Amino acid sequence: MKFNVVSSDVSDQSGEGSAQDRIRAMVSGSPVFLFMKGTPEAPQCGFSYRVVEVLNGWKVPFQSFNVLSDESIRNGVKEFANWPTIPQLYVNQEFVGGCDIVEEMSSNGELGEVFSEAYPDQAFSAPPPPAQVQNIHPQDVKEMLEKDPQLFLLDVRSPEERSLATVEPSRLVDQELASEILNTWPAERPLILICHVGQRSLQAAEFFTQKGFRNVYNMIGGIDAWSLTVDSSIPRY
Repeated sequence: MKFNVVSSDVSDQSGEGSAQDRIRAMVSGSPVFLFMKGTPEAPQCGFSYRVVEVLNGWKVPFQSFNVLSDESIRNGVKEFANWPTIPQLYVNQEFVGGCDIVEEMSSNGELGEVFSEAYPDQAFSAPPPPAQVQNIHPQDVKEMLEKDPQLFLLDVRSPEERSLATVEPSRLVDQELASEILNTWPAERPLILICHVGQRSLQAAEFFTQKGFRNVYNMIGGIDAWSLTVDSSIPRY
């Protein structure tokens, strides 16, 4: 599944003048501007990541600046907005807020109104809320696998754990497979996550729902429960 980033990271062209003047120039250069850690394509803190996800969900054009690239800007934006944390979002040169405020305004629809003022010729629709993880028992998973031979389990354990016990058909979710899922798999494709007892797989399942996948399942009790209720030949550890 490909997530398009409708943004661009800008550089501080001149590097001259006071930090406040440079910040003011950047904010005035785009209707929607984000000071963040990292870039939209590669955020370097969780809060920056969350704000970028909100902006991408609304499909609003925006520019950004990586404050980690310039210490004077990183400190200057806190003074400029009288706000102690980063990221910071500006719309029409007005400070909107940080991560929590942006997420709240997104959930109640206010952000759409603000973006419409910045881009009056564009229509903005609220992004759909993330799907909920569906927790299912091992026997239900077994039935799903039997009905659809194309399905397989996504194992989020370590390779060492897989060497102790493995349920088939399954694949280890390493970095390569995770990238394949995020960039090429359709949003409606079922994802069935498993781990040892169901906790790590739940976290992974929540991650994929946040990324836009709609049919995400977490196997309750993990491979340990599978061994107890479905196939006792699978070793317990």
